[in-house]
Amino acid sequence: MKVLWLSSANTLCFEKGDRAYNGKGWIASLQNAVTEYAPEIELGVAFLSNEDSEAILRDGITYYKILRKSPKGLRKLRSNWTGGAAEEYGDRVKEIVGDFRPDIVQVFGCETKLAPAAAHIDGIPVVAHIQGILSEYVGCFFPKDTCKADMVTRRTFFNEIILNNGFRHLFDDYVLRSAKEREFLRSLKYAMGRTDWDREAVSRYSGAEYFHVDEALRDDFTAAAGRWTPGERSAEGVRIASTISPVPYKGVDVILKASAALSSMGVRHIWNVAGISAGSDIVEIYEKKTGLNAERCGVRFCGVMEPDALAAMLLESDVYVHPAYIENSPNSVCEAQMLGMPVVAAASGGVPSLIRDGDTGVLVPVGDHESTARSIATLAAEPQKAAALGRNAAAAAAARHDPKKIASELTAVYRRILSDHLK
Repeated sequence: MKVLWLSSANTLCFEKGDRAYNGKGWIASLQNAVTEYAPEIELGVAFLSNEDSEAILRDGITYYKILRKSPKGLRKLRSNWTGGAAEEYGDRVKEIVGDFRPDIVQVFGCETKLAPAAAHIDGIPVVAHIQGILSEYVGCFFPKDTCKADMVTRRTFFNEIILNNGFRHLFDDYVLRSAKEREFLRSLKYAMGRTDWDREAVSRYSGAEYFHVDEALRDDFTAAAGRWTPGERSAEGVRIASTISPVPYKGVDVILKASAALSSMGVRHIWNVAGISAGSDIVEIYEKKTGLNAERCGVRFCGVMEPDALAAMLLESDVYVHPAYIENSPNSVCEAQMLGMPVVAAASGGVPSLIRDGDTGVLVPVGDHESTARSIATLAAEPQKAAALGRNAAAAAAARHDPKKIASELTAVYRRILSDHLK
C-alpha cells in the first residue's frame, strides 16, 4: 500500500535550517511508528521547504521538497497590506502524485496551505488528518477582554502598524484561511482526528466520514514514561511548568494572573514557560494589558527548548498547567501526562477528551485564572493526590499513545478508505 503524506513542515528528512520545534514533532513520531509497525505501507512524504527537489529516497521513505511560495521583502510587505495572492501548490502536488503514484493521499491539517492542492487530486482518495480547525479558533483568537488595539504597544508599534506583520495580521490571516479551510472541508470525503471536539467540528463543516486515530508522541517523552515523582519542595517553592506558543489564545494572560493570584494566596512558586522567549512581543503585550510584570510574578519565559531539555524541566516540576482558550489535542498536555505529571488544564476544545477531571488531571473553566491558581495550590498542598493523578495520567497516556496501536489504527483506516474507494 503506497501512501503519500502532505505536510507543511519537514518530518525526518534532513534540511539545512529546519526547526525541530515545528517540523519534527508528532508527525515525525507517527512516521517512526509506521516505519516500525506497519511494514506493508510504502510511505512518501512531501513537505514545504526552502528548496525544491526531485524524489529523495532515505531509510525506505521517499521525500519530496516543495518550494515555499511565501513572499519576502517588499512583496511580503505588500502582501501583508493587501492580502496578497494565494500560495498555489496544486501543480507541484499533482507532479509528485504522478511520480509516486500513491494509493492514498493524507494531508496533515485542513487549514494548511497544501490542503487546497489535495482537494484537486483526481482518482485517488484523500484523507485529512485534523490538527486545528481555524474556523473554530477565530472566535477565540483574542481572549474576551482583549482586542486588536491591545496588540499595539510602544515596542510592537512598528511591526503591528507599519509592517502589519504582527498579531493583528495573523488574526486576519486566520480569517482568510478559515474560509479556504471550510471550502476544503466541504469537498472532503474522509477525515481522521483524536478528540470529540474535532469530530464534532468536522461534522459542522463537512460530510466527511470520520475516523479516530491517536497521535504518536516524541521519543524523549515516551522513553521517560511514568518517571515523574513528587520531589522535595525547592527553595523557590512550587515549580510550575507550561509549554505554549506565542499567540494570544494560548493564555499568557492567564499565566500572569494565576501567578499573581498564587502570590496573594501566600504560595511561593516559580513558573517556567517553554515556547516563548522573555523578550517576545506577546509578553510585552500582556504585561501591559494585565499590569503585571512576569519576573516579579515568578514567571520565567524559557524560549523554545529541545525535547530532551523540555522533558528534563518537566520532570523537575511539581505540576503542569495548560491555560489555552482553544485547543484540539495539545501535544504538551499529552507529553506531561506521559511523564506522569499532575496536569491542570483549561477545559477548552478537545482537552476534555484527554483528561478525566479528578482522575487523570484537573479541568478548570476556560480563562479562569483564580480556579487555575486554586488547583495548583491544592495539588501543591496534597502531594499524594498529585501523585495519584500523575500515575493515572501516565497509564492513560501510555495506552492512548502506544505507537504499535496507532500504526494499527492508521493502517485500518487506510484499508477502510481503499475498500470504500474501490467499490
